[in-house]
Amino acid sequence: MSVVRVDARDASAVTEVLLAAAESMRTAEGRRGATQWIPSRGTLLATGDLHDNLVHLQAVLQLACLDASPDHHVILHELIHGESLTGGMDTSYRMLVRVAELVLAYPTQVHPLLANHELAQACKLRISKGAGEQVQLFLDGLDWVFGDEAQQVSDAIDRFILAMPLAVRSASGLFCAHSTPAPFEVEVTDVGALDRDLDPARYADHEGIAWQFTWGRGQTPESSRRVAERIGARLMVCGHAYVEQGAEAVSPELLLLNSDHARGVAVEIPLEGPLPSATELAREAVFLATVGFEG
Repeated sequence: MSVVRVDARDASAVTEVLLAAAESMRTAEGRRGATQWIPSRGTLLATGDLHDNLVHLQAVLQLACLDASPDHHVILHELIHGESLTGGMDTSYRMLVRVAELVLAYPTQVHPLLANHELAQACKLRISKGAGEQVQLFLDGLDWVFGDEAQQVSDAIDRFILAMPLAVRSASGLFCAHSTPAPFEVEVTDVGALDRDLDPARYADHEGIAWQFTWGRGQTPESSRRVAERIGARLMVCGHAYVEQGAEAVSPELLLLNSDHARGVAVEIPLEGPLPSATELAREAVFLATVGFEG
């Protein structure tokens, strides 16, 4: 399928594609509250944090083979706030535009997940990475590119971000999110909210389910097992943590992935039949730097 590309410097075109993709995600078949349910057939290519790594995004799309079957799925998260700046400004909004284009081209196959950096950007919370205070650097980038139309684009970005599901799930027991609740929050997390539309309080700083499933850290084998029990999952695949080797099984139920750094990976998960364990999948991860590009 041909992906319609827009001029990423045209405020009207960027706004239009972001808002159209937001509506597509909110109204997608299988969307139930904050969760996108997908059929238990075909495959899903799981990724970790991408942080504006366009080369690795291209490798992910090469592996996903979206044109080969409508039952090929891919999840994408932590798209913005990379360490490479342009003139001292963050222009990673381009990654959001690229993913919005993909959502419109493959509305049942491409699944962006809400992540903590996107949540911080939409809610204008201070967040730092290697390049500095990322939210302001991102806004500076929008001002530089779009001038008087920067606020229009920023508003469209916020709507696109807040339309992203917190989780992608299958009836076979797969659960993908940016993170899972920290051990001390496992029992108090309102997991039923995953199936409800999120009101503003659910996005609150340090509170609410959006925070718990994007910022949670320090998962242990015991806490991972308990989260899986509470949400009815057999396998959970997340990002958020730094994983030096690209893939790490915290427990048989929880696999953590990184996709942005030099050893970043993706992993293909069969959606039919019994799901593999996180330990098995970690051994099958593909280093994105080794993927050759066609054409």
